[in-house]
Amino acid sequence: CRQNGTTMIEILVAMVVVGVGLLGHANLIAQSAKANQTAYLRSQVTLLTYDITERLRLNRKLATAGSFNINYDTPVPENSAEIQHVELRDWLASVADALPAGDGKINVDGTGNVTVEIRWEEVLNRDANGGLTPTMFTTQSVI
Repeated sequence: CRQNGTTMIEILVAMVVVGVGLLGHANLIAQSAKANQTAYLRSQVTLLTYDITERLRLNRKLATAGSFNINYDTPVPENSAEIQHVELRDWLASVADALPAGDGKINVDGTGNVTVEIRWEEVLNRDANGGLTPTMFTTQSVI
């Protein structure tokens, strides 16, 4: 009893099975890369939050007077040599360098309660139209 062509069919089935396995593996690698990028960005946000909190602690009197309070998209005077403007320019530049479309918001009340918000765009956060929606990270502390 001869079975002509059976080997060819077995080879084709094996190729399909291997191909599906390789596609699954490629998808796993892509998802892993996205997760690593997200973890990296969140680590950067944590470091940037600690950075501005320490700057506020060093300048507590000015911070509790509201001199460091800033909203998103608020420009800091470029030519000012006042310490709060120098610190805010430096910190906002670090946020913009470390995060895609990164920006920060700081609020310090008169008793030293600090709220730091940082927002940025991640590829993982897309709205219904496919546009990027900002990721936000909020930290509260006392200086």
